[in-house]
Amino acid sequence: MAVTLSQAQALTQDKLVKGIIEELIKQSPLMARYPFVELNSSGITINREDEDNMGSVGFYAPDGIWVESSAATTPATFRLTVLGGQCDVPGLYQRSMSNINDQMAEQVKIKTKLMAHTFDRTVIYGNDDNKNEFDGLHVLIPSGQQVHLGSGSTGAALTFKALDQLVGKVKGGKPDLLLMNSDIHIVLTNKLRTMGALNLSKDEFGELWTVWGNNIPIIVTDWIPQTETISGGAYSAETGGNTSSIFAIRFGAGDGLAGLQNGGIATKYWEDLEDKDAARTRIRWYVGQILYSTKAVAVLDGVTADDMS
Repeated sequence: MAVTLSQAQALTQDKLVKGIIEELIKQSPLMARYPFVELNSSGITINREDEDNMGSVGFYAPDGIWVESSAATTPATFRLTVLGGQCDVPGLYQRSMSNINDQMAEQVKIKTKLMAHTFDRTVIYGNDDNKNEFDGLHVLIPSGQQVHLGSGSTGAALTFKALDQLVGKVKGGKPDLLLMNSDIHIVLTNKLRTMGALNLSKDEFGELWTVWGNNIPIIVTDWIPQTETISGGAYSAETGGNTSSIFAIRFGAGDGLAGLQNGGIATKYWEDLEDKDAARTRIRWYVGQILYSTKAVAVLDGVTADDMS
């Protein structure tokens, strides 16, 4: 069963944790929409259909001999990582400088914001191979779910055709959102505005978003920079170039993209540290990301910030 962070917030009784979840949702355009699957282990293995070995069906004569053919599956494993931080506040500062703002509360608020930013970036660029982080979309999305706008190492301006190709890659239902940076969003909305085709919609959280196609909201994130590099026409690195990517995402536990967590966000507080006159708060989240069906996501890369023609 999957719940969003906002639903988890309603169930928890810890005021500090509720405040942290509220801040995470406030700082992240993805958190409120992202379903989370609760694990009682450190990871999960799923079996996906192998499209190259699906078996076969056919028509048979009434007395024909039936041929057996079974479909093959491919296992995929997703693990939890540890995201968090801790902050110390000297006792003197907490007692003498908290008349306006509680010093520890302000530190926790900043740490929570950094956690939200780190989560959003890792959703896109995380790589389990070389860091203590979960795999991001650029690792998870297979070549068959990629649309390349550029060629070689040169990107190209966004086109409506490329956006439609991106959306068309997502199967099993329309995407829940398109994710892009503000540079590309400005280019797209300006083009739609000049055509008199700009459509806006208010979501369940009261936010007003640009929508594309079949009422698909466009979510803007600060964590897809306009510095991506392409090689051979395809995304190759987060920095070093002048392109970016647009993602089409369908969420869902069991068939889409979802988060993983064990026990939700936890906090621990030490009022008096043993080796110094200070208090400490630690925020810890056992978290990951899982892609059940590779058809639930797609990427359009090689997009420059040039005006659309």
